[in-house]
Order: sequence, then C-alpha cells, then structure tokens
Amino acid sequence: MKRLISIVVCFSFVVALSLNSVGLSGRANAASPNILLGKSYTSSVAADPSYPDSGGELTNGVYAANLLADSAWQARFNATSYSFTVDFGSARTFQKFKANFFKYTGASVETPTLVEFQSSNDNITYTGACSLTQQGAGVDVTAVPYQCSSTSPVTARYVKLVVSGAAGKWSFIDEWEVLRPAGTASAILSGSFLQPDLGDQWTNTQWTTEFQKMEEVGIDHLFLQWAANSKQHTAVYPTGLSGYTQSTTNDVVAKALSMGNQFGTDIYIGLQLNEDWFVNYTNNTTWLNNEATVAQNLAQDLWTKYGSNASFKGWYLSFEVDNWNLPTSTEWGRMATFYSSVINYIKTLTPNLPVIISPFYNTAGGLTTSGWQSMWEYILARANIDVIALQDGIGAGHATTAQLASWFSATKTAITNARPATALWDDAETFNLDFKPMDMKLLKDDMAAVQSYVSKFTSFSFNHYISPQQVNPLYFTTYKDYFANGTVESVAPSTPTGLSGSVTNSMTVQLGWTASTDNIGVVGYKIYRNSELVYTGYTASTSFTDTQLNPSTAYSYSVRAFDAAGNESAASSTVNVTTTAGTTYATNLSSGKSYTATMTADASYPDTGGAELTNGTFGTATYTDAAWQGRNTGSAYSFTIDLGSNKSIKEVFANFLQVKSVYVLLPQNVSFAVSNSSGSGYTTIGNVNKPAVGSSDQTKKYRLTDLTGVSGRYVRVTVTPASSAWTFIDEIQVRN
Repeated sequence: MKRLISIVVCFSFVVALSLNSVGLSGRANAASPNILLGKSYTSSVAADPSYPDSGGELTNGVYAANLLADSAWQARFNATSYSFTVDFGSARTFQKFKANFFKYTGASVETPTLVEFQSSNDNITYTGACSLTQQGAGVDVTAVPYQCSSTSPVTARYVKLVVSGAAGKWSFIDEWEVLRPAGTASAILSGSFLQPDLGDQWTNTQWTTEFQKMEEVGIDHLFLQWAANSKQHTAVYPTGLSGYTQSTTNDVVAKALSMGNQFGTDIYIGLQLNEDWFVNYTNNTTWLNNEATVAQNLAQDLWTKYGSNASFKGWYLSFEVDNWNLPTSTEWGRMATFYSSVINYIKTLTPNLPVIISPFYNTAGGLTTSGWQSMWEYILARANIDVIALQDGIGAGHATTAQLASWFSATKTAITNARPATALWDDAETFNLDFKPMDMKLLKDDMAAVQSYVSKFTSFSFNHYISPQQVNPLYFTTYKDYFANGTVESVAPSTPTGLSGSVTNSMTVQLGWTASTDNIGVVGYKIYRNSELVYTGYTASTSFTDTQLNPSTAYSYSVRAFDAAGNESAASSTVNVTTTAGTTYATNLSSGKSYTATMTADASYPDTGGAELTNGTFGTATYTDAAWQGRNTGSAYSFTIDLGSNKSIKEVFANFLQVKSVYVLLPQNVSFAVSNSSGSGYTTIGNVNKPAVGSSDQTKKYRLTDLTGVSGRYVRVTVTPASSAWTFIDEIQVRN
C-alpha cells in the first residue's frame, strides 16, 4: 500500500516513499541499475496542487503516459529554476543520469532549457557530472528524456537534479534515474559469495565500503554462503532453532540484508553448512534426510525473522555436489530426493524466490562430460532447481581454461533436456592453488570461455580475493579497469636488477634485489630455483630467504616481478650459490619406537600397524604408496614419540608428500617440541614453515638440525595443514 507523507509547501520539503509503494516492487527491483529507485528526495519548489507529487513519484519507477491528466506527472508553473536532491546516507557510485519531461506546446508545457546533474559529499559544494541544453526539437505532445553520462564513474553521497526553464511556462517531470556504472567488458562479475566469518570481522564502515566497492564494478548480488552449521549446532544470527547457539559476534544475516536494502543488492541466504557432507555425501540417507529437515526449519526461522527485507531475494543450498562422489543413479536419486524435499518446502514458504545450488565437476579419473550431463538430466527431472551456479574449477585445479566450454556445454544441454526453466550461471573462481588472488587475465579468459552458455557470472569470491579490503588493492584496480574498458592491461613490470645471494648455513640461502616498477603497480615477485618456480611472494618485499635446502648443493636463482593482471617481467640475471656442508647425525633415536597421534589416519590411507612413522620406510612421490598415511583436515594434529628415556637430540625431521592434483598438500607449518613427561612440560625447539618447492609431485622433509642443548624422552610433532585438504606423512626421525 502506498504510504503518503503530508507535504509542507515551502522552499524545501521532503517526500518519503516506502519500499512497498505501488509501482515499486522491492523484490522485483532490488538489483536495478537505477540506484534512485524508491529513494526519498527533497525539492526546492513544491509541485503545483493541480499536478502534485503524490508521494515519491519521481523515483518510483513508473513512467507517465503522454497525457497531461496522467497522475504520474508532477508540474511547476513559472519555475525558472528548481531542483531535487537525494541523500544516499553513504557514498554511492554512479555514472549515467536520466530525467523524463513532457512537451505539449499548445498547453504551454515546455521542456527545460537546461538540465544539470550534480553530486556532492557534503551537501554544500556540488560538482557537475553532466548537463544538457533544451531537448525535444521537432516533437510535441510526448515525453522527452534528458540523459547523459559523466566521463568517469562518480562516487558521492548526494546527487542533485537542477532544472532551468522559461518564465510563464509549465515544467512537467515524472521520473529521475541515476544508474550504476555499466562496464564495457563483455563478461563481468555480477555477484560474489561471502563466507559469514569474514563478514563478522567487519566494522559497520567496512561493510559499507565493501558494498561501495562492489557497486563500483557492477556487482548486484551477494550470496551469504551459510546461515548455520548443523554439525556444530551454531548459527551466524540469533536463531530460534532449538539447540543452536550464535557463533558470531554480530548478526551477519541482518547486516548483509541491511546493506542489500541500502545498496539495492540482491542477497541470497545460504542454509546450513555441515562438514560431514564431505564424509557422508549421499551414502548415509538417515543423515541426509535429517539435513533436509534442518534446512526446512532453518528456512522457516530465517524467513520469519528477515522476510520483510526487500533485498532478501533467494536461497542457496550449500552442499556442493560433484561427479566423483555421486557416481551412479543411486546417488543421484538420493540427491534429487534431498533437493525436492527442501525446495518444495521453500517454494511453499516463498513461492517467488529462487533456490540456487553451486556444484562442481572433476575432469580426472575417467570422468566424462557425458556422464556429467546424464547426472544432471536425472537430478533436474526430479528437482525444481531454479539456478545452477556452476563452479568453473580453475582456481581449485579441477579444470583448465581449455576444458571449460565442454563441461559448461554439457550442463547447459542437461538443463535444456530436463528442465529448461533452470538458469545456468558461472561461479568463477578468483583464487589460485596457493589460495591467493587469481591473475586478472586468467579470470577474464575463464569467463570468456563459458560466456555463450551462461546468463550471469557470480564468483568465489570478489569479497575474499579481489576486494581491496582483503587483498592488495591493485587487484581491484586492475579488475575495475577491465570492467570499465573491456580489456586487461598488458604492460609488464620492469626487470628486477641487482640480484644477489648469500649462504646463511647448510640449509639456507638469502636473496636480495632491486625493486621493479609497473604502470599500475607490482604485486609481488616469483622466485625461480634451478629454473623452476618455487615461490610466489605477494608483497613488495625485495628479499627472500630460501630454507630447508640440501647441504653441499649448488643452486641457481632468478627473479621475476608480476602485476595483478598476470603480466610478468623478464627474468633477472642469475645468481649461483652453494650451501655449506652439514653434519651427519648417524643414530636414529626414534627407530622402531612407539608413538601416539591426536588424530587417526583416514581409513583409506591408514597407519599400518601403528608403526609407519618410525619404521624407517620412506614412500615414493605417489600417494597410493602404502608407506604414506593421510589425513583430510584443516585442523592441526600432532604425534608424540616415546624415545624410552631421556636422550640428547641433534636433529629432528618429518617427511611429507605433495600431489597437488589430488589435493595432497604440504603442511603450512610443523612444530617440534620435547619433554621428559608425556603429558606436560613441553618445550618448543623450533618451527618449520612450508618451504619453497615447485608444483610437481614430490616428498619434502621439514627439518631442524645442529641443535644444541636439546634433550628429552618425548618428542611431539605438531602439523598445521595449509588448508582443508590432505596431508600425507610417512616418517619422523629423531637423531644424534
């Protein structure tokens, strides 16, 4: 129902408009490019009572017909100058402007002689964005649009429309629009996934800044990836679900929706996360059915609390389906049953809001596009999924750019065959295998490869890997330039000079060089050892310490600079160094000794006989080698070896495996500690961070040597994984 606010006729008055006004559907228009839609405004001159402003009609999205009697028009007589002003409450970004006027010469209704669009950050000093002189020559009894663009996007809190006209004439106006920037790039991101833990860390100012930055590059929707964790029985909002407690400091759901309301951004609310999905998948139907019930209850609770928000535009189901773990129609059928149960309930609750999923595909292991197509034809024939936001898999290493078209084509064909109403979006990954920002050239190429199959590009994630609040601002600057100009800049940084190297000890080399320059900015440097890329540093630092090397070994190094686009400099000159000889400690004190672990090895890669870590057997660079034991976790775990009695210790090491193609990753850190009591009194003797290595399959020792004054009966080795992935270990040795 339209809410009318009484108008005080004076020099300035305010017209307020509710989001549910006639002619403005908050749900239909939340992501409109017109950022004035539904906004309140002030006017310097009141409309004539014969043609009044009946309550926010200048920004309600309703255009008047070419009739003086149409109530959508408002008019002023003999007003040679008048203006309208909108206060957005915080800075917004825009570039295009439009105002609609009426011309009817026979009724003395004339178009303005001048229309100016202005902006300000203090409501005192206004700057012109663009202007137009009188329009409508040669036409009559018709609406005449005045539209123009600023030369570049404008970011400001206030926007003003100033109208100048002839004395003794009527001026009729019915609609004013201010539009977000529209990129010229053919494939651009329009959305992002946000994990609530990140949003919970933001201040109110940071939330506002994040949405401002999204607006600057045309992002009109955001997925809050989950609202609850059904394994931990926690939620990211003050939930009413029995047995659940809030795990976040702030109400992240309310904050996201509030920002969506303010910025006209569509917010899709994810239901529950549960880490056991990656253990059970569809193999435990009791567990899966229970999760369907949890999803229904959660949706009901969220809608009851937040359904009045205009930005609440849909739902996201966060269980990520893939073809490796759902290999046959048996698993497909169970997944379809889960989807149907949840979606049918949601459609009863919110009939007009879409339900979105984001699956991913594996290209290795004999899996095919035809099998993927069959899987989705089967599921879509049985489940009313509105949108498939398909992960492209590039950042995660599941696919290459060259493979994208065939997998997206197969998905599109499945949709066409089974449920044509389902939309296909691209969920573009914006990170690389180091969980750092992806080069903007690669992101552009990935989107271009699937553009003909999808209707929209979302991402995982603008917020985590492009936002200037989270990563080097040069990534945002480079993406924004692509958004505006349609191309990714191609100027390479200058070549690093003055590379020098010195040996610190038998395992360590110190490098230094002179900084490179770039037209936009250098993001970091890549270190090549013996012509192999072993380390990428995402800082401006012009030094690097290479650790965990082999003693008495010759190494050659070179350095390349790179920018956010992915442009690389030429290689620096090469520096050659040789590490010093190390001491060999012949006695393996841990050989055959017993140990305990805080986390059991995975049943697929077990600790055979509970003896693999001290039996002296080293595995090959193949993850199926039985010498390895594996754990799939992002949490730290530890081993404690009992040497039997107090021993003097000169060296300790633990041996790990890297096979990136199957997400067997080297640990982020390994810590070594000793004690004479198995339960307490541990003293840390050293930490080893992940050393610089290439991307090939390989084994790597994390080693402390030449220790002095170290002794103990018990040795504890704590492993901190690089991410939620596999770590494989085969041997721990303690030597003197």
